[in-house]
Amino acid sequence: MPVEQLKAEVAECTALLELAKTARVKSALTQAKAEAEREIINLEIKARLAAERKAGPENKRYLHELTDYGWDQSAKFIKLFITLPGVQNCAEEAVTVHYTENSMQLYVSDLNGKDFGLTVNNLLYAIDVEKSYRKLKTDMVAIYLKKVEEGKNWDVLTSIQKRLKQKEDNELSKNSENPEGALVNIMKKMYNSGDSKTKQLIAKAWTESQDKARFGMDNSGLSRMDDL
Repeated sequence: MPVEQLKAEVAECTALLELAKTARVKSALTQAKAEAEREIINLEIKARLAAERKAGPENKRYLHELTDYGWDQSAKFIKLFITLPGVQNCAEEAVTVHYTENSMQLYVSDLNGKDFGLTVNNLLYAIDVEKSYRKLKTDMVAIYLKKVEEGKNWDVLTSIQKRLKQKEDNELSKNSENPEGALVNIMKKMYNSGDSKTKQLIAKAWTESQDKARFGMDNSGLSRMDDL
């Protein structure tokens, strides 16, 4: 589907959302809008990479998908911190971030001969696209996602991590005598059934939960998500 048609769908969904009354209709429109926005992002990246390939083999660069980042929050912003050595030397137009109400996508072009990308979908709550922005710092990109609901605390970054946490809590309450085994079972089920992005999020959520809980799991556990 052409990008222009997808953009028209996004605009139409936005207009209909303003008229929608029931939660069910709003949810359906929000989901349709998010899907169209994701397709736009994917098509734009494919077009960009195709143009670079067409420029010639000598200019060919591969996109490196980033999965490691830190995040924090204030009353008004969710703040993401992505470490990229030398990124402060990039031209402003070489570091772009595409925002939707429920996602963000970072693209860094030609950093030391490589392209880098980071996508975070299914944000826990909506963000204000117009008021979100990014800054280049020494060896780091800082992304500021403006909360639609100022003052609302995000206990996790994405809805996937939220569901994972809820599953953990439910499983732990059922298996209070063996909490470690319950967590392993939850992670295996979600990891095996998820796509590549979901697996990356689960691996990151697992690492964070282990750091916080300090279970001290040995190598026979889920210390390596690739072994699932």
